[in-house]
Amino acid sequence: MMENDNINNLKSEIIKLTKKYGEIKEKKEFITGKSWILYYGRFFGSEEYESMVEAYLDGWVTEGKYTEMFENSLSEYLGVHYTSFVNSGSSANLIAISALTSNYLKDKKLNPGDEIITVAAGFPTTVNPIIQNGLIPVFVDVDLGTYNANPNIIKKSISDKTKAIFLAHTLGNPFDVYAIKKIVKENDLFLIKDNCDALGSEYDRKKQVALEIFQH
Repeated sequence: MMENDNINNLKSEIIKLTKKYGEIKEKKEFITGKSWILYYGRFFGSEEYESMVEAYLDGWVTEGKYTEMFENSLSEYLGVHYTSFVNSGSSANLIAISALTSNYLKDKKLNPGDEIITVAAGFPTTVNPIIQNGLIPVFVDVDLGTYNANPNIIKKSISDKTKAIFLAHTLGNPFDVYAIKKIVKENDLFLIKDNCDALGSEYDRKKQVALEIFQH
């Protein structure tokens, strides 16, 4: 009993010190016109440091109670029934594309040699899963300003081998969802929407989810 009390006391002290560490480390003054606002990187406050250390002390180095809390909170925030946490946006993209090659989809499944339309100006993590699954990326150009795919160019790029369109909402700017979904419906395609760069963005007052597969 005394041993458990000592462990709990040590844990409380470690978490207390971790909170202090986080408060000092992340205390940065923001100066308008001088301080940089980065769209990438890790941004931790004292709460994140506390949670990470507590999870580790409890023996959870992968998923655990905080993962479940995060998934439930994110589902509520986005207005969806279920979310699944993965280790990175790259893994999420790979899972999404790989899922479309499943035999469970029967004649709808993607097969090696099928084409997927995506943007030329994007991250490699959008292209890599296509190649890893033996599929062929077909690159289209973007519009300057939004840096999202041009729907008219997508239309012209569709062939008999096209099975899906894989696009990311770029740097906080959602692409033209209605126009792209119309193309998907007209051509019986899958649409994979990657929102890693624009989580929290809205299109027609509806929050865009982190990663979504759509078919009419």
